[in-house]
Amino acid sequence: MNEVIINVRDPHIEVQPAIANHELGTTATLAQIAQQNHAIAAINGTFFDAGGDNFPAGALEINGQFVYNEKGTLLGIGAQGQLTMLRATEELSLNVYDPTNPISNMWPWFLNTLSTNPMRVSVLTPFYGPRTRDSSSVVAEVENNKIVAIHDGITPIPSNGYDIEIGAGEAKTPIMQRVHVGDRAVWGDTVVSLDTGKTVPFSAYPNAIGAGPMLLNNGRIDIEPAKEGLDNYEVVDAVTLRSVVGFNSSGQLVFLTIHDANVYQEAQIAKALGLTYAMNLDGGSSTGLWYEGRYLTVPQRALATAIVVEER
Repeated sequence: MNEVIINVRDPHIEVQPAIANHELGTTATLAQIAQQNHAIAAINGTFFDAGGDNFPAGALEINGQFVYNEKGTLLGIGAQGQLTMLRATEELSLNVYDPTNPISNMWPWFLNTLSTNPMRVSVLTPFYGPRTRDSSSVVAEVENNKIVAIHDGITPIPSNGYDIEIGAGEAKTPIMQRVHVGDRAVWGDTVVSLDTGKTVPFSAYPNAIGAGPMLLNNGRIDIEPAKEGLDNYEVVDAVTLRSVVGFNSSGQLVFLTIHDANVYQEAQIAKALGLTYAMNLDGGSSTGLWYEGRYLTVPQRALATAIVVEER
């Protein structure tokens, strides 16, 4: 077992999720991700499609903007080191304001998600990559919250904006009649508690990462993997390498790797170490912990994401 404790209230410390090579769908070693972000400590991040498209399977928020949406347990990190943890999902919104039409809602499906579904509407930010990937789609290019161009097929994603990708089937519906160059376009995410179904104010937490299941909730073991969509053997019951992130009653953030445990044993260990909130991260071959230039736990594969600790 290896543990790193971080004083997140230190004004010279910043903690946030990191994406390998700053681009979804790519991987790097944990040490490389740490070095890319000038980190003094790092632990592997959320689940991802290892050996497939390498896209994440957990929520990510970086510098106040969600990068990926997925239900699970969400760790929120505030600018002054405040921490929160809850079971949550995110609801994506996108509005295009056509002055000739009272309807603005675009009913988006995906945020930075690979898809060729012809009826989708997706929001693609620079973390998705330099360009869109579906040659059959229609794309509205947005800069500074204004549509600046509309293209057919593969389109660059502006560094100071995003693309609205509309599947070939959806592009044949009346939705395209209210998308024009010059229209204002705004997207956002709302965090919703899986326990209460209510919207959770989250603006105080500009950085967040989701995984799960939750292990500890206010000091008690509280494991409900089915609620988080994580009720499979590999995540819950397999006795394997485990990674944990959590915090104690003093507000210190804790990174923890465990040699062999299922999530129930993992929760007991986290509680014994004095954590009050804790969640399971991606484990098994992904389990890795890096501190001050060296590995404490060496991952057995390259990773898509990590949680990094940086000195300001």
